[in-house]
Amino acid sequence: MIAKIKLSIATIITIFLILFSWKLFYSLGCFSLLFPILVLAIVSSSFIDIKMNERICFKKCYFQDNSIFSKILTSSIGVVTFYFILSMAFTFSIMYGVISFPYQIWLYLLVHIVLVTFIYKKIIKSLEHTIQDKFINIFSREWTINISSIILFFMYGYIFYNGYEPDYLVKDLVKTVENASNSISSSCLFIDYLLRLNTELDGTFWWIVSNSSETFNNETLKTAIWASFIFINSLAILGINRFIVQLVYLLDKIFSRKNIEY
Repeated sequence: MIAKIKLSIATIITIFLILFSWKLFYSLGCFSLLFPILVLAIVSSSFIDIKMNERICFKKCYFQDNSIFSKILTSSIGVVTFYFILSMAFTFSIMYGVISFPYQIWLYLLVHIVLVTFIYKKIIKSLEHTIQDKFINIFSREWTINISSIILFFMYGYIFYNGYEPDYLVKDLVKTVENASNSISSSCLFIDYLLRLNTELDGTFWWIVSNSSETFNNETLKTAIWASFIFINSLAILGINRFIVQLVYLLDKIFSRKNIEY
């Protein structure tokens, strides 16, 4: 129990240090790109690790080691390229979402990190003597990601469905987009362009969702519109959940090595 608490605290400090540093410093210059790069490295390592091991296992089951197809299947170039690009999309969604997360999301993330830590350690314990030792952490991470993603997604949906609206939202669409664009800025042109473009699209979606909810009396239709909007914006939640789980795994690995040394 003490080990789990220490792991939870270390993960909370690390995650909030990275994400809050980005939230505070993104507007000050291109040096703040160090934080998205760090997140990208962690998220992409999570994808690449599991996918490479899946391909190796698949090759051993069905193909001869020296066959051309087995070599293509386990080539790291294709796997790394595809999941690096996918991780870039997740990372951008995380870093954009972090800037405008309401305080309710931040408060829940504290609880979620603790929950993820306990789920991860529980799954590891339950897989002992069932899964080969070298694959236990991989299975535990992916199962933890799948379980905790569902929990975080529903909490995210609940918070946004029950009252949260951005400050820039007004009755006029053009003014809403203009307000959204002005609500975010950075002295780094690259960061500024990407964030303004995304927040303008986000502002348009918010305006459509808000006005549709007021226009339509059908509760089922309004719920479907909100659900669609939440689903579109859920990439940041899925990304941040994978980021949390991977950090729990990495920190647990560091702590385990230190315990062995002592």
